[in-house]
Amino acid sequence: MNNIEKKIIAIGGGGFTHQSDLSLDQFVIDKLKRTNNKIGFLATASKDDEKKINLFYKRFENTEFELSHFNLTSNINGFSEWIMSKDLVYIGGGNTVFMLEIWRKNKLENIFKVAYEKGIILSGISAGAVCWFDWILSDSVGPGFNPLRGINLISGSCTPHSSNIKRINQFESDIKNNKLPQGIAIDDGVAVVFVDGKPTEVYSSRKNHTAYFLDKNKKINLKEYIKNK
Repeated sequence: MNNIEKKIIAIGGGGFTHQSDLSLDQFVIDKLKRTNNKIGFLATASKDDEKKINLFYKRFENTEFELSHFNLTSNINGFSEWIMSKDLVYIGGGNTVFMLEIWRKNKLENIFKVAYEKGIILSGISAGAVCWFDWILSDSVGPGFNPLRGINLISGSCTPHSSNIKRINQFESDIKNNKLPQGIAIDDGVAVVFVDGKPTEVYSSRKNHTAYFLDKNKKINLKEYIKNK
C-alpha cells in the first residue's frame, strides 16, 4: 500500500461550476493515468444544487469518462461503495461548514481517508479544495473570515479565493497571530497538486493568478517554495 501515490488537487475558484477556466478542468482530468476513468461529483457544499450537478455532466459529456454524482444531503447509503469505485472525485464549492457537518455527522471522513490511501484522486474547488487540510480560513463560519477545522489529510492551513485581498490579508494576519498554522493560499483560476500531502505543482488558467506559501515570517510564491524544497 505504501507505494500508492496519494493525490489531492485543490482549486481556489472557477472551473466548470462557474462556467469558466476550461483549461483548469482539463488540468485536473489530465492527472488521470488510464483510459475508461470513472469520475464522481459531490455537490454537498451547495446542498446538491441541481444546476451545479448538470454543469458537471455538461462539461464532461463528450468524453470517454464514466460520470456519476452522489447526493449526500438526502442519503448516504451506498456512498462508500460509490466512492471506492472512482478514479477521481470532484467536490464542488459552497458552504464548507454545511458540507463538513454532513461528513462528520455520518462519519464519512474515514471513507474519504480510505479513498485517499487507495490512490483515488480527490479534487475540488473552494470548499472542496480546503476541506482536506488541518485548518481552513472560511467565510462559512459567521461574518467575515474565520478558522475552521478540516479533515486532516494535509497538514497546515489553506484558504481558497486568495485573489480576494481581504481574504489573503486575513489569512496572513491569522498565521502571524497563531490563529492558524502555516499554510497555502490559492487564487481563483489556480489548481495546486499535492502528492502525499506535499505541494508539487501549481497550474494557473488566469494571468497573474497563483498560489502562495505563508508562515509567520513570509509569504512566497508557491512555485518558488516547491522549487526550493
